[in-house]
Amino acid sequence: MLPFANMSADPENEYFSDGISEELINALTQFPKLKVIARTSAFSFKGKNVAIREIGRTLGVRHVLEGSGRRSGGQLRITAQLIDVADGSHQWSGRYDRQLDDVFAIQDEVTAAVREAVGARLFSGGQVQRRHRTDSETYATSLRGRHYQTREAERALEALACYEEAAARDPAFAPELAWAGRAHTVSSY
Repeated sequence: MLPFANMSADPENEYFSDGISEELINALTQFPKLKVIARTSAFSFKGKNVAIREIGRTLGVRHVLEGSGRRSGGQLRITAQLIDVADGSHQWSGRYDRQLDDVFAIQDEVTAAVREAVGARLFSGGQVQRRHRTDSETYATSLRGRHYQTREAERALEALACYEEAAARDPAFAPELAWAGRAHTVSSY
């Protein structure tokens, strides 16, 4: 995982690219079989033009996730690419266009999508299934449910309430995250 590049004209937008990089490092560590390099080592390549094979050799990895973020007015575009360091070929690429209303919700949404795509590519050898897109508030509500679900048992009721709210807001989204989260919460406690 390399730090995402800030492709915006304004250097003040660097925080967003760094933030998405941090979130992706955290998300990718959830794969037990995936070697995720420490932030300090990965960020040592920030702003440097180094061949991908050299980066792979230095970090001791087979794949590198890289990308960029750019802002134009109230619009954000985030791109991510999974690169095989042996030959420099793209194994996967994704582009995410979002309205800039809640930076954290956007980071969470894009991180979840990239994590899913990378996991599918590296561990199932399969195609990434397209999922139903929902509004950022419904998605954020389901993420709050996931947050509560992973805490103490007394937060389980809050998790269930969030999942049910997300399912009510967007019934087509319910089977993908809201009901799956609800089932996991109920079976855990």
